[in-house]
Amino acid sequence: MSFIFFYLLILINPILGQWHKLFQKLSLSPSNAYIPLYNYFEVFKFTNKKPFWTVLMLIPGVHLIMMMVANVSLLRRFGKFSLGDTLQGMFFPYLLFYKIASDEQATVFPETNWNNAKEVEARKWGDHLVLFMCLPVIG
Repeated sequence: MSFIFFYLLILINPILGQWHKLFQKLSLSPSNAYIPLYNYFEVFKFTNKKPFWTVLMLIPGVHLIMMMVANVSLLRRFGKFSLGDTLQGMFFPYLLFYKIASDEQATVFPETNWNNAKEVEARKWGDHLVLFMCLPVIG
């Protein structure tokens, strides 16, 4: 029975997050947003260049962490770096995804230049939160 909930969560997240509209903004095929696991493959490939992380979506329990990673990575590519955006992206990203999907002027940000102090400072508190949330998983 829990496997059904596990699978439904993987299916419902992209639909609630309106990934089909976000895929258009990322210059990806919007129909790929509805293909289970392939949509996560596309997101991981575009956001952090690690598409093999999709395999981790098949492990119950770990899939929750990987969904958070996918959501936060997707939000970061649209310039949502703050602590509040990161928190919302981890636990309930659908409002932010709706705002991005309905905003005609939302653009895709380039990857963070880690040598630019201004870009690193903009991400500082959001990245600290992500690292803090990873501690129980790593430990």
